[in-house]
Amino acid sequence: MDDAPTPSDDRLEAERLEAVRGLGVMDGAVNGPKLSRLVRLAARLFDAPKAAIVLVDKARIWRAAYVGYAGPEGPRQNDLAHKVVTANAPVDLGVPIRDPDGRPLGALVVEGPGMGGPASEDDLQALSDLAALATEALCGPCAKPTLESERLDLAIAAASLGEFEWCIPTNTFRISSRLAKLSGIPAGELASQDGDALYQYIHPEDRQAARASVDRQLAESGRFTVEYRRAPHEGAGETWNSAAGVMLMGPDGQPTRLIGVVQDITPRKLQEEQRESLVAELDHRIKNLLAVVQSVAAQSARKSASLDVFLKTFAARLKSMSSAHDLLSAARWRGATLARIAAAELGGLAPTQTRWDGPELFLTPRAAAALSLALHELAVNAVRYGSLSTESGKVEVVWRRAPDGGFALEWLETGGPPANAPATKGFGATLIEDVAGRELGGSAKINYRPGGVTAMIQGAAEALADAPPIEPVSVAPERIVETVVAADETVRPGAIAGLKVLIVEDSLLLALELEAGLEDAGVEVIGCAAELGEALAMVEQDFDVAVLDADLNGQSVAPVAEILRSMGRPFVFATGYADKAAPMGFDAPIVRKPYNVHQIARAVAGVTGRA
Repeated sequence: MDDAPTPSDDRLEAERLEAVRGLGVMDGAVNGPKLSRLVRLAARLFDAPKAAIVLVDKARIWRAAYVGYAGPEGPRQNDLAHKVVTANAPVDLGVPIRDPDGRPLGALVVEGPGMGGPASEDDLQALSDLAALATEALCGPCAKPTLESERLDLAIAAASLGEFEWCIPTNTFRISSRLAKLSGIPAGELASQDGDALYQYIHPEDRQAARASVDRQLAESGRFTVEYRRAPHEGAGETWNSAAGVMLMGPDGQPTRLIGVVQDITPRKLQEEQRESLVAELDHRIKNLLAVVQSVAAQSARKSASLDVFLKTFAARLKSMSSAHDLLSAARWRGATLARIAAAELGGLAPTQTRWDGPELFLTPRAAAALSLALHELAVNAVRYGSLSTESGKVEVVWRRAPDGGFALEWLETGGPPANAPATKGFGATLIEDVAGRELGGSAKINYRPGGVTAMIQGAAEALADAPPIEPVSVAPERIVETVVAADETVRPGAIAGLKVLIVEDSLLLALELEAGLEDAGVEVIGCAAELGEALAMVEQDFDVAVLDADLNGQSVAPVAEILRSMGRPFVFATGYADKAAPMGFDAPIVRKPYNVHQIARAVAGVTGRA
């Protein structure tokens, strides 16, 4: 059998125009109660200044109901409704209004600043549900009113909205079933008590302020928006609502009706409360961290023989604190495993000469930070004077659970030079024996033996915590791997002298320190850029290598790195990020903050072939 002939575009358009004119709405009354309610609801859902139910004629459009437009009529060309009808599909925040035969009669559109561009599936679904109700109002009851009502229920429920009307002539409120569910107000009609009936459902402490705000806004603009707590009700916690309404005027300019919607904003209020708590906790931790840094600086300076020794030891201790911070951050500040702490402090020093082993133990944040510093001090001592100062030396770290529920960790050095106890107790030993012991709720003891240094660190049960749930590997963030570590900072004297360097760093103090350190090494710093635009403007200057901060006031430095790569100019990254938040995919060294100038110099020497 031959296929049925396909109607031409002209024929389809003629049928469509006939259906539009058959509605008898063109040039008729506008803003009828049902259609007006739908466009106001659409405007409220998207917080938009304009919304309309638009019918599209041959050369013009007719807004059967609208808010925010100058009038009902306008030219068809370039109108959003014209685009929707032509495409017979959603365009921006406009969806077709179709008759029961599927012909696009017009569109439900939402417009205004910021309303253009692709819409989400949820937004389009909500608009489509409202458009279906517009079809019912224009064409009469549709074949499946129950289905359309359910769709509207889903759309409004997704936004946690309920509607109400205040009919002023009859002095009654009409409460929708949706509003009844989220507010506790009985559905149906109830006496308005001159508009005061709904205030009893507001928390007594918020009632007076809400009433005053609504009265003031209505007097000023004829509409209002107010947030308040719902009156306490048994079996539920604190509930927050947001209400918005608009007063409609009659031909004589007197108010006849108030239409409003109420939204459940409890989740948003809970998020705001959580954010405030997190900010307060962050403020507390930062102040504690600054106090610890100040103490470490003071103690390091007091026990250092020279400024150079102080700078090196203090920078190394900061690096250790940073490593501990990364581990805690990865576990959302619930703690860190002992194995990860040992790996962070020993893994980059001498991989073939170190070993650590023990059961899976999860330390509290306080204990993790203390043990990290203690292992750092032992590792530094082993590199300078102990078993890691020779190629044949070994360091072994083992731990076990203690009978009292805590743990015991043993540090054992072999194959190195004999260990001699220092004449005076340095700050490193103080960190291990006094600070770490107290922070772990146990004890720490260093022994200097002919075969090498040994140490025993014991922690109380309170130093251990329950491990957090294991997250799926697929969602684990990719971590940035530092390629120039503190242990690899030896630079041949004069290796980078004469190089011209561009510094891109948004922290002025870091930029000044880096500039001074590189200039001491004989480098010429041709400029320091703090913003992405500034850095892009400087890439054409004459320089040999660039040092790039990965993040510039919230903007990725990747565009600068991409240009430098295309030009064949080497660069290194400096970043404070632990997770994948720095530019990846570039074959460039990465130095993690806090760094010292020696690490940057080592990286610069490497990428310029002067290592």
